[in-house]
Amino acid sequence: MKRIVIIPCVAFLAACSHTEPLEVSSAPSVSPGAVPVSDQAVIADVVGRGTVGTKALAWANPSTGSAGVIEQIDTDDRLDGCRGFVTRRQSLEGTTRFDGVACPSGNSWKLATTH
Repeated sequence: MKRIVIIPCVAFLAACSHTEPLEVSSAPSVSPGAVPVSDQAVIADVVGRGTVGTKALAWANPSTGSAGVIEQIDTDDRLDGCRGFVTRRQSLEGTTRFDGVACPSGNSWKLATTH
């Protein structure tokens, strides 16, 4: 007669799982009939509201179903008041990595072209 020992396995797996803290930032909710918000607008807004030096800041866009994690936010010396950032975006097309710059624009933030 064989016995299956499950308890030690569960304890072992629980001890192996380690998660880093992840700050979460959400996009404004979408109302029916509202104009969809682009991923770029959501990312720029989250970068603008985030703190320079932040790592692992989550974002999501209910308009497109995309989500990601901003891996870092730094000051950008090329453009005054702007912030450089790195993010990963997960969408139906797959995962992409994006390095960008967000700058203040009135009461919001927009992605900048640094060329």
